[in-house]
Amino acid sequence: MPTIPLTRQKIAELVQGFEIIGFPQCMGAIDGCHIDIHPRRQDATDYHNYKGWYSTILLALVDARYRFVYINVGSPGRCNDSQIFESSTLKAQLEQCSLLHEMSRTILDVDVAVFIVGDSAFRFSKILIKPYAFQIMQNEREKSFNYSLSKVRRVVENAFGHLKARFRRIGKGIDNKVENTNAIIKACCVLHNFLNERNDNINEKWMSALQDIERNRQYPQQEMSVNDRQNSAEIIRNSLATFFSADVDGVGVAQPESEVGETPHS
Repeated sequence: MPTIPLTRQKIAELVQGFEIIGFPQCMGAIDGCHIDIHPRRQDATDYHNYKGWYSTILLALVDARYRFVYINVGSPGRCNDSQIFESSTLKAQLEQCSLLHEMSRTILDVDVAVFIVGDSAFRFSKILIKPYAFQIMQNEREKSFNYSLSKVRRVVENAFGHLKARFRRIGKGIDNKVENTNAIIKACCVLHNFLNERNDNINEKWMSALQDIERNRQYPQQEMSVNDRQNSAEIIRNSLATFFSADVDGVGVAQPESEVGETPHS
């Protein structure tokens, strides 16, 4: 899954999925997942993440049904999600795709093109909308927007949780040779989508086992990106924030997503 087939039909399908859960113009949620590996001694420094263990990163864009629509595998654990995205084919595609602008929707007198959402680790832009920076005295409009975005972002967190629960080699860590890890991760992502399409249930015992593993492992926290405010992107985010706080067109704040491990209904 190196690229997304950015056709009008595909974009409309992705956007509709997030419209159903209350977030307009979103075509996917992006995030990175660290997967435990055992690198060669000469490569160990690159794969050493700042929580003290060795990992490779799976960066993924996920749709509203927890399916992987784009994956980027193989970046060493010392990298951060924003670095990987900035140099990815996904970003290049999104920037060059005129359909995203052609399929704009007017929200409170602002033309909002199709975009993806991410957390605070990413660089803020018109194609990637992220939360407002945390403030102790944050206004209700910004809090409402951050709440809505965080609930939508749960789809990518849940997708990673399902992937790790279904395939213990991903959840516990890959002990194969490093040169084989990318193929293993890609194969598991393809199988995950296959099972998801067929509404395969996630076994509760698998989730329990995964939670035991993750309780004993410290995951790296993403660094906050700074100085990335863009006027045009800020106008779009402000429009969306007002949209959620005002319940425009009868679409309210997105409802909480299911917890990791629960599969959404078709």
